[in-house]
Amino acid sequence: MRLPLHWKTVFQTILVAIFMPGKQIWHSGCEDGDRAYFAQTTPIRAFLLAFGYPIVDEYLARKIRAAQIRGITRLTPFTILANIVNVLVIIPISLPIFPAFYVFVWAAALIGVVSYMGWHWFKGRSKRIETVSRKALAGAVKHATVLSVFWAMVPIAAFAHGDTNLVWIASCITIGMLCAGGFALATVPHAAFRWVVILYSASVISLVVGDVPQIGPLTFLLTCYALVIIGSTASAAWLFASHFLVEGELDQRTELIALLLNEFEEKESDWLWETDSVGQLRNISDRFLHASGRTQKALRSMRMMDLAYTVEDNDAREAVIELQTVYYDEQPFRDIVIGVDVNSEVRWWSLAGRPVYDHRGNFMGYRGVASDITETRRANALIEHMAERDFLTGIGNRSWFLKQAETLLSEQLESGQETLTLFLIDLDNFKVVNDTSGHPAGDEVLKQVTSRFKAISQGKTILARFGGDEFAALGQFVSEQAAEVFAEGLVNVTRKPFRIGTRDFAIGATVGFARIRKDRDTVSDLMRRSDIALYKAKESGRGRALAFENEMELEVRERRELESDLREAFEFNKLTVEFQPIVGARSGQVVSSEVLVRWIHPERGDVSPDVFIPIAEHAGLILPLGSWVLKHACSVAAQCPDLQSIAVNLSPIQFMDPNLVEMVSSILTETGFPADRLVLEITESVFLKDVGSASHKLEQLRDMGIRIALDDFGTGYSSLSYLRQYKFDKIKIDKSFVDEIGERSDGLAIISAVIALAHNLGLEVTAEGVERQFQVDALRTLGCDSMQGYYFGKPDPNPLKITHIKKKDWEDRAPSTAPENPGVASVS
Repeated sequence: MRLPLHWKTVFQTILVAIFMPGKQIWHSGCEDGDRAYFAQTTPIRAFLLAFGYPIVDEYLARKIRAAQIRGITRLTPFTILANIVNVLVIIPISLPIFPAFYVFVWAAALIGVVSYMGWHWFKGRSKRIETVSRKALAGAVKHATVLSVFWAMVPIAAFAHGDTNLVWIASCITIGMLCAGGFALATVPHAAFRWVVILYSASVISLVVGDVPQIGPLTFLLTCYALVIIGSTASAAWLFASHFLVEGELDQRTELIALLLNEFEEKESDWLWETDSVGQLRNISDRFLHASGRTQKALRSMRMMDLAYTVEDNDAREAVIELQTVYYDEQPFRDIVIGVDVNSEVRWWSLAGRPVYDHRGNFMGYRGVASDITETRRANALIEHMAERDFLTGIGNRSWFLKQAETLLSEQLESGQETLTLFLIDLDNFKVVNDTSGHPAGDEVLKQVTSRFKAISQGKTILARFGGDEFAALGQFVSEQAAEVFAEGLVNVTRKPFRIGTRDFAIGATVGFARIRKDRDTVSDLMRRSDIALYKAKESGRGRALAFENEMELEVRERRELESDLREAFEFNKLTVEFQPIVGARSGQVVSSEVLVRWIHPERGDVSPDVFIPIAEHAGLILPLGSWVLKHACSVAAQCPDLQSIAVNLSPIQFMDPNLVEMVSSILTETGFPADRLVLEITESVFLKDVGSASHKLEQLRDMGIRIALDDFGTGYSSLSYLRQYKFDKIKIDKSFVDEIGERSDGLAIISAVIALAHNLGLEVTAEGVERQFQVDALRTLGCDSMQGYYFGKPDPNPLKITHIKKKDWEDRAPSTAPENPGVASVS
């Protein structure tokens, strides 16, 4: 340490730090002059900086303070270990001498302080400390003070009691902690001085309290040790601060040079700029003149903020505010983008700059680099535009729509109006276009749909395509009737056929819409309610527009509750499988049974399959549920050889499963149930959803020996074409036709025609929903092969019970003379 230079300042600084911590060697009246003086004096500058004196700009000072804190933090684990070891040494020696309560309270408090230090160290160990305020240094001083006070108690208590062993141990620990702590805290001299002074004072007090002989020489030695530690600590702090001061100033110069020359040779649009202390532009280069489109004289009378004010744009105005803020705070900055009017064209500049100070620390202005990024900004704007647009139709996409909706909703809520209405639109039968004519035709249909939607939405709503055949619109409508008229318009414009090449396609649309209802509504609320209305519109027949009503949400909530309960029922085996008898029309004996799944809800009672099967399909539960039903039915029926066959229904979603054939084969193998005793029932809707692979799946199943029945025959749109296109073993006449027997003559005629058609094709016929004797008579007379319904007996979980049903149990008339089906060898 070079004491000959400024030795007075050095001693004053040390004494003030020891006896008046928090004070400085100059007072406010001469602060500016002292700061300027010490700023010019390099050796003493680093010394004062180590003690926290504001002799450099705050940014550099914060970086140096961060380095001081890091110096302490690196040694924190060793400090904690040393404290714990010393505590473990002190406790067993002190317990026989002092009351255990005091010993443990002292130890617990000390461990608590150390733990708090350790927790802070552990939490911040992975973060690099870059800048630190004065408050953080003050915190280090407080920690040192608290910890040193705890250790100061040890020598005082030891010497006061006079136990020899305790005195020796306390002396060793105190001297060790005095030296180790002083050097560990050397990077923050205030903390080190506080530590040394407290432990030194405690040592002197101990000698006095303990009435130690030769107290004078011992005190003199302690004082010498303390002064050596203080001097060494001050020297270490001086050297530490000098290193980081030079490094920090070098970094500042390096950053400034890098800022001024950053890619300067590669970018022809870059130029240097400079201002004076009041912000006026100076030292204007030719490149700056060319970029600004102004004269040297005009630029010299302007500030950079004046150039930024020449464009009326929200982004430009925000940049002006940001630029004014950094100028006012004299902060370095980069990547502030301002708009500048250059010869009536808006150009965008990216600015970077650093404040410049003279040797006395006075602010002299800014120096920096400017880049013309207009083309880059335009390219980014184009990319952003493309990212928010649907590539096929050119209208907005989902992301853009939701952003616009948030903006419109905020404006609506601020104005207190309730006119905002959101429409969700799904195209009907669009999949048929793709399946029959390919995706190019489907794309052309989407473009034409968009064109029609845009025509009626012009000036009323914003329009977006969410993907696939889903569209959305959002606008303000004075009443729900006006919104309904618009929604009906959306439906109507899709009813007119769409011509693609030489073909016309009729698709249609379904719309669900919802209006804002309260000031707490969000876009998510509108989307949810519109989606509920759309779902309800689809459920009630498609091709219509439906407004959201509160009852719909109650239905959805109930549906979700049922879905949750159904999942629980399936998971905990609360569903049951029952067998409904199918009776031979001529023999009157039970020849087969249909497998039915039943759910007895603990609160709702018996829930119909018509209710919970669609829920299972919507919830994605139908595949595991269907597999479980088939497996359970096969397993139980395998124990009942008297039952010729069982019929199990397959939902359209099950039939679409690519693993259907493998699943059925696996269950038959596992249960040992013969494939020729299994009948799988499907409805016509499976062919609408699985056109491509339906025929192949049916062939695979029939090759295994499984028979296929077409259920609900006559209720679809193309029953006869399906009979020609696919191979079936049985058709089932829907209950709706059986109910008309005795009520409508045409119903009986239809049944007769169906039976005749089936027999000519070699198919069995089963009539469903038989509940009256006269229906039995009629079906027998018409030649129906088998019948099922509650008239013959209720379903039962045990198939053995339904096989015991006898003809006499349900019939009171002679056997029919109806003709037999010549195309069927056996009835099942």
